[in-house]
Amino acid sequence: MMGTPLFVVATGARTPLGLHSAATAAAVRAAISSCSEHPFMVDLLGDPMAASMDAVLDARLNCNERMLAMAQTALQEATLPFAHTPAPPTIPLWLGLPEPRPGFSEQDAQQICQRLIRETELPVKIGDRCAFMAGHSAVLSLLDQVMDDMNQGKYNACIVGGVDSYFHPDTLQWLDQNRQLAGDRSRSGFVPGEGAGFCLLANLKGMQHFNNSTPMATISSTATAWESKLIKTQDINLGEGLTHTIRATVQGSAPSAPPINAVYCDINGERYRGEEWGFTCLKLAQYFDDPTGYCSPADCWGDMGAASGALFMVLATQAAQRGYAQGTRNLLWASSEQGLRAAALVETNITPTPFRG
Repeated sequence: MMGTPLFVVATGARTPLGLHSAATAAAVRAAISSCSEHPFMVDLLGDPMAASMDAVLDARLNCNERMLAMAQTALQEATLPFAHTPAPPTIPLWLGLPEPRPGFSEQDAQQICQRLIRETELPVKIGDRCAFMAGHSAVLSLLDQVMDDMNQGKYNACIVGGVDSYFHPDTLQWLDQNRQLAGDRSRSGFVPGEGAGFCLLANLKGMQHFNNSTPMATISSTATAWESKLIKTQDINLGEGLTHTIRATVQGSAPSAPPINAVYCDINGERYRGEEWGFTCLKLAQYFDDPTGYCSPADCWGDMGAASGALFMVLATQAAQRGYAQGTRNLLWASSEQGLRAAALVETNITPTPFRG
């Protein structure tokens, strides 16, 4: 989708590496890892399960309560700019959540969304809300929908974010049975993580609520597509869905636009995901400075699931603001297990310099 650009006004984050955006991004930049072992869950071999858990929450807290606590923290940070507006508007909230899986149902999704709005003290009124169960691609695909909505004038500002936690016994057992857990049973598993991220977005008219302050970044193009060759099947994924998504995203920018400087993605150690990006690189290498020089922070904070897209936005905007970004053009992409692929082209408005950060 290309149309009126979206401006990123603020972000919020809570991950195992930090309780806000700056701390999380600094830890990823320093290559600090929170990946360790679960304090009491064991896999089918009797070994401790790999885990990257919130540093503050009790490990015994149930999964929904964990997600709610992390989402509250990140949402409060993302809405801070409204604390300085004379008459905060009523805006929608689009929440990305895990795909249906053992340990997480549609009822869980609706409960978290409702409780998040009801139990979080915010300096803004939340109007429409949506719980979108689409996994890794949820937030980035919501950006595509939001861009379309704002082009149609449905609203001028909104909040988009995601939250996820794999730490439900049924979910962990499901991952273990499918050999997706990092450990001796799998040659291409991942470390389960948990976290939340939110972005406060506005169009040009919506920026007036913030005294036309300088936005953190501009989302200039988005796209989504579906992949039919899914993980956990015998089909060979040649990256067709992801290639279509990214081609549509980058071709939505100006023909004379410079190459993309940085890539943020959800490659997490699973061979399926790495090979998917490899095939995509072979087809679209001309659009990038270096498509193999991507940032996949799962080795730092674990797999963030439905929070991935918003947390990638945190990394891109923090890198620009603190002067260590590789450039001003960033591609964010994610792949969901059920086939949804989503991407966004994000242009940061602060020129990197080696004398900052």
